[in-house]
Amino acid sequence: MRVLFLTGYAHEAYQRKVDYLANAPEVELLQMNSRPGIPAGRRASADGRRSYTVAPLMARQLGQAGDPHREWYRPLTLGLQRFQPDLIHCEFEQESLGAAQAALARQLFVPRAALTLYAYQNLLRPRRAAVRALSALTRQAASAVVCASSEAAEVLRRQGYKGLTPVIPGMGVDTTRFRPQANPPARARLVVGYAGRLAPEKDVATLLRAVAAMRAGAELALAGGGPEQVALTALAGTLGLGGRCRFAGPVDYDAMPDFLRGLDVLVLPSRTTPNWKEQFGRVLVEAMACGTVVVGSDSGAIPEVMGEAGSVFPEGDPAALARTLDDLAARPERRAELRERGLARVQAHYSVERVAEAVGALWRELVA
Repeated sequence: MRVLFLTGYAHEAYQRKVDYLANAPEVELLQMNSRPGIPAGRRASADGRRSYTVAPLMARQLGQAGDPHREWYRPLTLGLQRFQPDLIHCEFEQESLGAAQAALARQLFVPRAALTLYAYQNLLRPRRAAVRALSALTRQAASAVVCASSEAAEVLRRQGYKGLTPVIPGMGVDTTRFRPQANPPARARLVVGYAGRLAPEKDVATLLRAVAAMRAGAELALAGGGPEQVALTALAGTLGLGGRCRFAGPVDYDAMPDFLRGLDVLVLPSRTTPNWKEQFGRVLVEAMACGTVVVGSDSGAIPEVMGEAGSVFPEGDPAALARTLDDLAARPERRAELRERGLARVQAHYSVERVAEAVGALWRELVA
């Protein structure tokens, strides 16, 4: 099975999925990557028994700078004439210019090849006529569209797509890095945290208000930066959180496991806007892999990602979140139960090995 893998990875964490996919002896893999973070050349598979090729894909921008949906790539043919794949695995959003380029190149050079695209959009928001037309073109060409959530699959169905819509995370969690602490220390009171952008749609203000309203009291640690940082710092002072609230600033990938292991509970309080709702919430699976209990709002994919391993509260409701946190503070046995459920859920669905297995199974189904 010859697979052309089109990606925009700039980090080794994302690349691990490709390494695992290359383990399969029946797969001959060529990855074309539009970001410079992964060196071009031959690269070993995850088990070290095989190798695959990483080649550059030069990104060009059409119109607004910084919008990945407006990127197109060189070579224009995407290497299809030379490689002649059985399947093109395109990890670009299905309504992007890059996905349309892949669809057109396939039609011209390898029309027999299967084509997979990706969909993260879980809200059918108003779009311009050109974007609707481009999306219709890519959907018609796709043999399958891999979806980040069930809501994303439903959005595709509402647009008339009748192909396969498997729900598979775009990135698995590396459980050799994100793993529980061997001997977690005893803490005097609950340590609650958040990691992500400090932006309005993440609604960290609701988390601050909830911690301030808790009967039991808790320590609060916030990792990340963004436009809301000044306002949130001021709010923490107004709420009297004072020394109980720590703004850690941006935490890089290497330091994130230690940050998450330092929490009892990770909260993702995202709030839906007219044009956005939470599409996945990668920090949830990273926290679960570290043995940290997760709590999230009911925005978008959060309840689906957590399943029975987390607690859900109505978005924008600090009183409900405070009650949830108080309950967890008072019931260590409940925290232990959720911790074990989270670890099991990651192993069953979200480890990089499981994600690669799901993608590989889809490839075999499409080529067969």
